[in-house]
Amino acid sequence: MDFAQLTAEPLHEQAYSALRNALLMGRFTPGQSVTIRGLGASLGISATPVREALQRLIAEGALELAANRTVQVPVMTRARFAEITAIRLRLEPLAGEAALSHASAELCTKLEVLNERMFASIAEGRFSDYLADNQSFHFLIYESAKQPFLQQMIGLCWLRTGPWLNRLADEGRFHVIANEEHGQMISALRRQDPDAIAAALVKDIGDAAEVLATHLIYAEDTGAPKGRP
Repeated sequence: MDFAQLTAEPLHEQAYSALRNALLMGRFTPGQSVTIRGLGASLGISATPVREALQRLIAEGALELAANRTVQVPVMTRARFAEITAIRLRLEPLAGEAALSHASAELCTKLEVLNERMFASIAEGRFSDYLADNQSFHFLIYESAKQPFLQQMIGLCWLRTGPWLNRLADEGRFHVIANEEHGQMISALRRQDPDAIAAALVKDIGDAAEVLATHLIYAEDTGAPKGRP
């Protein structure tokens, strides 16, 4: 697995950021095992900063230590996914509403640029680019809420569902609705409308969750490996 070139930032922070982003972008799959040696080779760094990054991600629940001491991506179940989705449906509209008082014209312009790029990515089949811009879009809004603990909790939810997101890549149903609500969010920010931004976020989260849940149901009902229906 290839990662972006590392910078002058402390190596353990760089390793953490690179692995966290890879999880968010669905570059790891549920149940996948990872090794310090393998990740270090991909990142071009020694074992120590990789170990520190893994320990941090394990503490956050983004990775887990199996009984045989193997580090792996947690397997997603219907119950876990339903719980995370229910939390997101509460927290993200709350952050959207809090962002209204800080929603500048500059923020809305940045969101519009990302929205246009997402439309292009979906049309051209560049799903990894869509996921990256979708994350940037949402977290620009959540950062504008100026509530870092709330943003941190939302980020933890995204970390847990990230490895499942590539299941949407071949989902025609999702491609139709993927960008449906983003324009509504921008409009709500411009109008300072708390009900509208909350409703748009709820529908955006709910629509994606509905499609993802079908894969979880298939995996559990058929015994297929979770994450690979």
